[in-house]
Amino acid sequence: MPGDPRADEAIQLIDFWTPLLLRMCVTGGVMEAFGREPRSVAEVAAQTGLDADALRRVVRALESRGVFARSGDGAVWLTEVGRRFLSDEPGNVTGLANFKPWELHAWAEADHSLRTGEPSFPTHFGAEYWAWLEAHPEFSARFDEDMRQRTTTLIDRGLALYDWPEEGTLVDIGGGNGVLLERVLRERPGLRGVVFDQPHVVAAAAAYLEAAGVADRAEAVGGSFFEQVPPGDLYLMASVLHDWADDDAVRILETIRRAMKPASKLVLFESVLEPGDEPSHWKMVDLHMLVLFGARERTLEEWETLLGRGGFTLDREIPTPGLSWLECRPS
Repeated sequence: MPGDPRADEAIQLIDFWTPLLLRMCVTGGVMEAFGREPRSVAEVAAQTGLDADALRRVVRALESRGVFARSGDGAVWLTEVGRRFLSDEPGNVTGLANFKPWELHAWAEADHSLRTGEPSFPTHFGAEYWAWLEAHPEFSARFDEDMRQRTTTLIDRGLALYDWPEEGTLVDIGGGNGVLLERVLRERPGLRGVVFDQPHVVAAAAAYLEAAGVADRAEAVGGSFFEQVPPGDLYLMASVLHDWADDDAVRILETIRRAMKPASKLVLFESVLEPGDEPSHWKMVDLHMLVLFGARERTLEEWETLLGRGGFTLDREIPTPGLSWLECRPS
């Protein structure tokens, strides 16, 4: 009923449109077109090639969510919150606004996960997530680009908070096209690196590392982290183990443990869930992992247990504004 604050709160809870509207604006170039200056919606529509009436209505909806503001003469601009969706804004979250259509299909079947505790993705697509991506190269390429943007966003917040070694070999397990490895090598000129991922994923890494000017200290290696990984001094996994259920994650850890030297270390870049009812973006991501992969985000206690099963001891957690660095040693 009108003026009922509890009803208004309940309506906010079922608003799935706002994240999708933000995704539309990011992928459609709307945020970049507005930039940091007031502009008319008609100008932005013409610049981006979008329908002017549809864009006006999208902006109006997001204005009600505090993303846009407007003056009396109709000029529109991004608010302080809205500017967080500009790719060059410090602390931007652009890389997180990357909801993919195939993942939304899986969420439409999420009742299956609630009933069974299993991923819903296969019920719609008939295959597990990674196998489906491998069979669809065009979607795999988009996934890799989205992960590059997400990784860049999170790395910008956390890279400097870990004390990277000056020399030795860093092996980035599940490192995709090499973005994270390149960033670390740029900071440490005496360090060498290997980016390791599935052959069809890592194929683009060599060209990326060459273009970034670090190919003389880096190589791209394809393979399976369930079977064998390259030797190294420091092993890195960024947002990898949260994609896997506990038993599979243990198998990955065991593979790395077998390849390690006695003095080698493992560093994870993962979320650490706070127990209790504190609001947390990562508690929602935890369910995303369930729906897509049958996997999970983990509390610190759950990380310690998982690492122990895989042959590691967690020495310290280094929180960042996004994820945490988890430094581990062989048990």
